[in-house]
Formats: sequence, structure tokens, C-alpha cells
Amino acid sequence: MSSPSLPIVKALFARSRNQCAFKDCTVPLVEATGTITGEISHIKAASRGGPRYDAKQPEEERYASSNLILLCSRHHKIIDTEPKTYPASVITDMKRLHEQDGFTEISPEISKNAKALLVNYTAYTISNNSGQIAIASPGAIQSNTVNNFNNTRTKISVTPPSGSIGASQPMVSYCTYLIGRYQEYQKQDFTGKTDFKYMAIYIALKRRFKGEWKLLEESWFPDVVAFLQARIDGTIIGKINKSKKYKNYHDFTSHQKGNLS
Repeated sequence: MSSPSLPIVKALFARSRNQCAFKDCTVPLVEATGTITGEISHIKAASRGGPRYDAKQPEEERYASSNLILLCSRHHKIIDTEPKTYPASVITDMKRLHEQDGFTEISPEISKNAKALLVNYTAYTISNNSGQIAIASPGAIQSNTVNNFNNTRTKISVTPPSGSIGASQPMVSYCTYLIGRYQEYQKQDFTGKTDFKYMAIYIALKRRFKGEWKLLEESWFPDVVAFLQARIDGTIIGKINKSKKYKNYHDFTSHQKGNLS
């Protein structure tokens, strides 16, 4: 096991009531906008060398609910940086006090937020045993394939794993088409206000989705499409076309059928 199970995280999130478990902290784990600010923290580190690591702890207990606590990113950093101040016994007691009045029923909202927390956790986790790597993204998927690693330049190229947008040729084709359309519109804008912005779309994608869009789960495809379409509609050319009732792009279904009119 290299990460907690979804049922465990759902139960943790329910008992935590969407609030950091650190004493007197009221910071939410998931913002009202859906932004993930909370983190899954190990009371005893999952790997050797980590804070409060216990070599005698059975492997199955490392990702058990009893060894996990949900914290805001600030307090997660604090307890892991100051393990002498926050030993396992102190954090365990903190967890008990925080969760004792939590919810037991798992609502659809709790389930959705718990899944988002787990995805965020795996996105920042590199497994030492399997050689897996995950890119920091809300919907990143772990990949077993890492290509072109260079120790001097630290260049990493990750092959999109199964179940990701990058593994679907139709999805990649449509997103690439939308990116091209955005760049085309920006190049046609001679107002001087958007010089070189057509090249910034990749930066905007990474900023919005916290990583490479091709490595996102397929379930994120509608979000990526909506983001790109909004960018196209927001260009000067896009606004002019909309005012004239002209289409700025064709939809995914038409793209798949090759109907590019």
C-alpha cells in the first residue's frame, strides 16, 4: 500500500468536519470554492527518515486511520518540522480530541471532498518502493514510467498513464486544437495588449490545474475544455466573433467526427 484508501479518508474527513485538527485552528481543509488547502498527515511517518518514523510499526498500520490526521498545510509543516515538540503521543491526543465530536454519516459532499484530498495527497507522493512518481496536480495519476532523467539537468519526462487525459488520443487532439485556436486568435490581435500572450496558455494551464494537463485524470477533461474555451472566448477576436454570432470553436463530438466546420 502506498496511500490511504478512499473509505479511510472519507471517514477521516467526516470526523474532522472540514477543519484542521490542530488545537484552536479553524482553517477549512477544503475551501467553499473547492480549493484544497488541507493535507493528510502521518502521525508516524510512512517511510524511514520521516518525522516520528517507527521501524516497528506494521506496514498495514502506516496508512490506517489511527496513523492519519487531517491538517491545514501550515500546521502539517509545523508538526513535521518540530517532531520533538510534537511527538506521536501529542498528535494522537490532538487527533482524538478533534475527531470525538465529528460526523459519522458520509454525505456526497464529504465523499467528494475526501476524494479531492486523497488525489492531492497522491499528487505529492513519490513511492520509494515501486519507483512511482506523481505530478503535483489536483487530479494527477501515479505513473510507473519516467523517461529522460538526467542527473545534471534534472529533466523528467513522464509518460501519461492509463486513465489520464494524455492517454486518450481524442482528448489530447481536442485540447491541442483548442490551444491552437487560442494562439491563433491572440496572434491576430494587433492592439498591442496581448503581445506574446498566445505563448502563455501553457503557463495558465499549469497554474490553473497545478501541473501538466495531460497527466490529469480523464474526469478533469470537461474542466480543461471549459478553461480553454473560456480563454478563447475572452480574446479580442473571440469577443468580436461572439458579437457576430460566429462560432469560435467546434465541440468535442464534432471534432471526433472530423466535422471541423
